[in-house]
Amino acid sequence: MKSNLYINILKVVFYCSGLIPNLASAEYPKTDLDYMGLPIFCKEMHQEGNVGTARAQLWEKRLAGNGGIHHYCAGLFTYNLAWQTSDKTERKSRLKVALAEMDYPFHHGVSPNFVLLPKMYYDIGKVHEALEDYKSAIEMYQKSIERSPKTWMSYAALSDIYLKLNKTSDAITILEQGLEKKPDSKPLLKRLSKLKKPSKSQ
Repeated sequence: MKSNLYINILKVVFYCSGLIPNLASAEYPKTDLDYMGLPIFCKEMHQEGNVGTARAQLWEKRLAGNGGIHHYCAGLFTYNLAWQTSDKTERKSRLKVALAEMDYPFHHGVSPNFVLLPKMYYDIGKVHEALEDYKSAIEMYQKSIERSPKTWMSYAALSDIYLKLNKTSDAITILEQGLEKKPDSKPLLKRLSKLKKPSKSQ
């Protein structure tokens, strides 16, 4: 008991002296406005007053094996909040918290066949990209594509990263791969057309 007290005192001392960083904590949505930018299941499963309802239980069945989907919802919300501040340090801190929340289900029993895995990988990729960890972002987008080859968003995100890295040929290749799976995707067609358009200097 005494040892725990000493540890807590030391934590306070170090925190006050600035030796322990003041890390942001995850933000959980509460109001209708908070839930507006999130998937509908976040609100219907977790908003106060909805927990335990027939609708919430239906989502629990649909999203069985989610490994703690409320953390994913909190991660999405915290990610959105990160872009509401102009303070780069605060934004980075929030993004890191969002990443930890979105990653939570993968360490707490999410099913390998969970229906939302492609979207979860995509969203985690967006956070890595925002943190300028392009290698990790690419890995997440690739995992999303492996899980859902006909979903255009990850192809588009990959091509955008390759352009940031001045890898135009890779950007074109991934767009062409996406169009093989989704030939009518306007976002992919638009990106590819822009990249293949001859420059005015030619």
